[in-house]
Amino acid sequence: MKFNFSKAAIAATLLMSFAGANAIAQVADPFGTPANSALPEREISMSNSTKYVNVAQGEVVKFVSHGKSFTWKFDTFGMQPFSFSKIAP
Repeated sequence: MKFNFSKAAIAATLLMSFAGANAIAQVADPFGTPANSALPEREISMSNSTKYVNVAQGEVVKFVSHGKSFTWKFDTFGMQPFSFSKIAP
């Protein structure tokens, strides 16, 4: 009886770990999500000479460029760089 219970416990643990890894891999918005424009933690002015910006996970940032703006929440699972065009409207 103990032997079968141990196998079941190991199988359940493995199944749960695979399910958790799969949930992270299928993130709907890997770069974050649009945010309420009244809630930014900071504002970044963009220009043609802006090459990169650094943000922290969970940070809400308002981007301003040529009189237009949008606010973004960086609720991501990694620290990989990505092109600004992936989030800019």
